[in-house]
Amino acid sequence: MSAGEATADDMPGTETIVGGEAGAAPGTAPETALGTAPGTATTREGTHDVRVTADREGVTGRGVTALDDVPGQGVSPGRDGVPGRGTTAVVGGGAAGIAAAKALIEAGLPVLGIERATSLGGLWRLEADTASYEGLRLNTSRPRTEFSDFPMPAEWPDYPTRAQMLEYLRSYAERFGVGERFRFGTTLESARRTEDGWELELTGPGGPYRETVEHLVVANGHNHEPRLPEPPYPGTFTGTESHAHDYVTPAELAGKRVLVVGTGNSAMDIAAELTDHASAVLLSARRGVWVLPKRLLGRPSDQLNGALAALLPWRVRQVVSQAVLRVADRKPAGPRLPAPRQGVLQDHPTLSDSVPRLVAEGRVLARQGIARLDGSRVHFTDGQVDEVDHIVWCTGYRAVTPFLDTSAATGTGTAPDPASMLLYRHVFPIGDDSISYVGLMQSTGSALPVVEAQGRLLAAVRAGTNRLPDPETARRIASAELDAARERWGQRRPHMRIDVDQYLRVMRRELRASPSRALAGRRILVTGAAGTFGRAMSARFTAQGAHVVGLDIARPDDSDIPIIACDITSSESVDAAVTEAAALLGGIDLLVNNAGRGGPAPAELAPGDEVEAQLRLNLLGAWRVTAAVMPHLVRARGQVVFIASRMAVLPLPLAAAYGVSKRALAAYADALRLEVGTHVGVTTVYPSMVRSPIHDSTRQAGLSLDAVSRPEPVEGVVDAIVRAVTARRAPRDVATTLRGRVEMMVGRHAPSLADRLVRRTVAARVAAGDFANAPLAAGMVSRHRG
Repeated sequence: MSAGEATADDMPGTETIVGGEAGAAPGTAPETALGTAPGTATTREGTHDVRVTADREGVTGRGVTALDDVPGQGVSPGRDGVPGRGTTAVVGGGAAGIAAAKALIEAGLPVLGIERATSLGGLWRLEADTASYEGLRLNTSRPRTEFSDFPMPAEWPDYPTRAQMLEYLRSYAERFGVGERFRFGTTLESARRTEDGWELELTGPGGPYRETVEHLVVANGHNHEPRLPEPPYPGTFTGTESHAHDYVTPAELAGKRVLVVGTGNSAMDIAAELTDHASAVLLSARRGVWVLPKRLLGRPSDQLNGALAALLPWRVRQVVSQAVLRVADRKPAGPRLPAPRQGVLQDHPTLSDSVPRLVAEGRVLARQGIARLDGSRVHFTDGQVDEVDHIVWCTGYRAVTPFLDTSAATGTGTAPDPASMLLYRHVFPIGDDSISYVGLMQSTGSALPVVEAQGRLLAAVRAGTNRLPDPETARRIASAELDAARERWGQRRPHMRIDVDQYLRVMRRELRASPSRALAGRRILVTGAAGTFGRAMSARFTAQGAHVVGLDIARPDDSDIPIIACDITSSESVDAAVTEAAALLGGIDLLVNNAGRGGPAPAELAPGDEVEAQLRLNLLGAWRVTAAVMPHLVRARGQVVFIASRMAVLPLPLAAAYGVSKRALAAYADALRLEVGTHVGVTTVYPSMVRSPIHDSTRQAGLSLDAVSRPEPVEGVVDAIVRAVTARRAPRDVATTLRGRVEMMVGRHAPSLADRLVRRTVAARVAAGDFANAPLAAGMVSRHRG
């Protein structure tokens, strides 16, 4: 099965399943890698649940408050007949539902999540009613699977396991507060349209009740209802049989002659696992399928086509991909599976290193499609007959929405077969803005980036920052996409088909029209928040939807964000301030170490109070705050940004304490990255001089370096910082201008040249008499003149 979209095998048009299910048997919520299972009332900090509210020191509100001490119940049931005006209900707690809820939360919209299971995770939960099995792994690689703002741990394998995927989804949900918006152990029995939106009939732990919501998001996945061959094969089979949905471990079929029907990823996985347990394994394929190796040319296979997708149309990519496969993927000699009739990008390829080898070795017996059943014997279309004890039908699933009334009178947003609906961008029914679908698609790659993009578009539309086209235009666009899908994939579920790379490019363009909310929902702590940089950064972060709290020695009355008084040179003050900030924010995702101090300090003179003050603040203060915040950042898989200086790599005279402290700060960041980089992004930003009060004391001493270091605007520095904290992966070092990149390169790779350039500039200033009234520069001036 697949990375976020487990494959559904061999029946026509039944290949991809998104892990966004709303169903699971009640049970005990397991613990996650972060501690308590998502959805419980215990908070990330292990203390009483603290939600940021709109009236609390100016921090943006986060919506519904979680119940205290109600296991598995993130949001309390309402009273019958009390409408949730403006509320969006998300049905399903798998990948699709988590991504949709997260995007809505970040947009500041009220969300009600509904999940029949006792925990989040969708099909990646190993429970009786899911399609998961012990040996399940992703079949898309880690970099092509992860959400854009939550990388998977770098030490994980290229193709993570089921348990790792479950941990990842739950950690993601915990990181963004998704579980707090879900009601667990709650089944949506029916959803009926009303003038206000939808009336939901729900059954929860306390019994049946009703809720009214404005918008309904269907994100329940489509791996609930197993699909068997239609019409059934002629004859009667007297052995036992099961669907892949019920398969858990190969031990349950030990000693039997097992026929696996299908050539999707589930079929390949199950057939390979059975070879060490069953007495014989047969694999029936009524049509050929591309079986790709997990690695090509030293990289995960899906990364090759992903790289080509940015440059070439799919037909050209297909020719290139098949040429590479012919050269690089040498099949073992011996029996083989049937050859595919379609091109590799016109089908849903299967990923397996083991099955072609097992077929060649005779450990998996390849068979044609089934012709008829005859007692314990199975007749195949090529005339071969085999004795079989058990048949595993790996024949896919039906997409169903049993809680929706799909009669024609109910509107355009529902249909008896959801897989045949015409949807704008595979999300919105044409002409019906009361319902949407997330995850109802069949992707050529991982589903996670797709449902993330769908969730963001949904949230933008619900928040009013993105407008859908008129119904006629939307129908024309969706119909053109459907025609292109039919041309490429034929009649096998064309309404659901998407080329993942092409689709994500389209969605990026669609979302680009919306105001930037790249930082929506991020919980940010900024040191030095009352200063020039701190105010500008905080304003930008807040404008982009982040929740921001500042630390500073001063608490100005005109600040737009809460600022906690803190002396970062004091461990006691830092510990108390960080605890207060984490309580205000509900956790910390991003720390920006901005606090700093400048002042004259020639290197030739003995260090005095000013030197020690700069080292304590610029280096040790940042170190102290980072250490206090680090547990929150590790828990959130967050990021820390250090605002250093160009002087860390390109030293200037007369300001040795500042340059030394900033170079030491960069060295600290490098060491920290080696220790925590698996869980926390570490970025160092190197601005040049910005006109701010930090330089006042240097100017007063007659040591201004204005002619040595070119000033740059504050907004440009803030732009660079925002780019760094919204990048897919935290960058290591960030220069704020093109000139800065050149200066950093020269300072690091040609230090002698850098020294000569600085000495020449300083000599010119000495000759011009710029330091004539600066006693601290007297030694340097006399040496230049002597």
